[in-house]
Amino acid sequence: MSVFVSILTLIVAALAAALTVPTLRSLAIHRKLLDYPDGDRHHHAEPVPRLGGVAVFAGVTVALLLASLLIPGALEATSWLSPMNRALVAASAILFLIGLLDDLQGVTPALKLFGQTAAAALVIAFGFRINVISFVPGFEFSLGILAVPVTILWLVGVSNALNLVDGLDGLAGGVSVIALFAIIASAAVLGSTEVPLQAIALAGALLGFLYHNRPPARVFLGDSGSLVVGFLLAFLAVKGATTSGGVLYGLVPIFALSYLLLDTGIAILRRWLRGAPLSRADGRHIHHQLLALGLSPRRAVEVIYLKALFIALLGLCVTFVPPQMTVAITAVGATALLIIFMYGIRWLEYHEFLEAGASVASGMRKARGAIQDRILARDVTRLLRSVATLDEANDIVRSHASAFRFVHMEILHEDAAARTVRAPDHIGSATWLLEFPILAPDASDVTHDGQAQPVLAIWCAVSPNGRPANAERVAQILAPEIALVARRSSGGEVAFEGRSRPRPSAAVYPKRRASAEHKRISDVAPNG
Repeated sequence: MSVFVSILTLIVAALAAALTVPTLRSLAIHRKLLDYPDGDRHHHAEPVPRLGGVAVFAGVTVALLLASLLIPGALEATSWLSPMNRALVAASAILFLIGLLDDLQGVTPALKLFGQTAAAALVIAFGFRINVISFVPGFEFSLGILAVPVTILWLVGVSNALNLVDGLDGLAGGVSVIALFAIIASAAVLGSTEVPLQAIALAGALLGFLYHNRPPARVFLGDSGSLVVGFLLAFLAVKGATTSGGVLYGLVPIFALSYLLLDTGIAILRRWLRGAPLSRADGRHIHHQLLALGLSPRRAVEVIYLKALFIALLGLCVTFVPPQMTVAITAVGATALLIIFMYGIRWLEYHEFLEAGASVASGMRKARGAIQDRILARDVTRLLRSVATLDEANDIVRSHASAFRFVHMEILHEDAAARTVRAPDHIGSATWLLEFPILAPDASDVTHDGQAQPVLAIWCAVSPNGRPANAERVAQILAPEIALVARRSSGGEVAFEGRSRPRPSAAVYPKRRASAEHKRISDVAPNG
């Protein structure tokens, strides 16, 4: 395909889309087909028509028809008579009609998803699918039976992703144009004659639309545009990065569409961490966060453009540079992306991820200590088996408090009337107390002589990291053995040293669901 054909296709598509918008604006205003500001997710100052997708669809169609009819050789490049391209046109028409219906009167999410899945199934039925993927030159893997579901997920996912990010003037159209130029470059390197012309026509139509969609926008893309453009992006990204042998260079489509995938992925993870429905819309997408940080809508879009362009170029470089440079560029690119992601998450104030990361890091730090504490608790129970009185048991328990990193640990008798435990004088006020009951084998709260049942009291220092979770587990391990010591101390017949020691009843091992009834955690000051 010549440069002249490419330039002419781009110009015709842009002019056709740009000249269609004024007519659509008048129609939309007359019919009240407007997007109204709400001060939350829709930040425009006044109602704006949302039929821009019609202009994009018209621009692509006119450009490709003229190219196929008037330019020598273009008919071979477009191959409109091929079953695959006819399926692509039919799939795009399905999405266009569903999106237009949604723009005019609204449709249910289920119907929209059904239409997207039907469109994906249509092109798959005519041969489009992701079969073999290569992320590193020389290494390929086949999806096998997963080819069809992965292809459907890709087409439907990207189509929805573009719809989700269409929240600022010029955003969806601009990142789509950047992705399309990366797709064109990839297809040209791989020798495709069909994908570049289709991608150029779509890029030209989007540029014509962006003339009216730049801030402040006079028309929005609408669902009729975002669903079709997203679907075509997903299709062309895969076709443009697939070799004649059917191997998909996976980094090209992923990096070309990085902003769409990243923003959608972050939205899904945020909602999952919050326990919110994944389909629920919110006002915390990346562009919303940039606005919240004080950036103007224009500057926020420019920042996103730069990010999308950088990652798209990185994907092309990693995929197509000479092999001797692949490792170096991959290492530099991966490091840059990691820094951008980690800094960006903090800068954009996505505290869901900060808290999740802190929890994972804290859990990893505490895991080894928790295991050590439980092992030590088992060792202490072995020592308790050799004593006959609670006083002896108390000496053992108190002497091991520091080994567990507790402020103090002691076996105390609970005040049966007040149900309180008095703290030793040397314990400061910046502590919290775990009271764990030492239940008798018959599960009663008092012994036969009327004395209150003992309690294992554990004092821990108040820490910014919260209470150590192992305090309860240590108490659960020690309490059954202390109960047997109490039984021996009161004259109960218990044989130990491993000869005929009976298994304690279930009451000695209080179940988790009953723990709230038998223990409580409270902050205590010295002496009460």
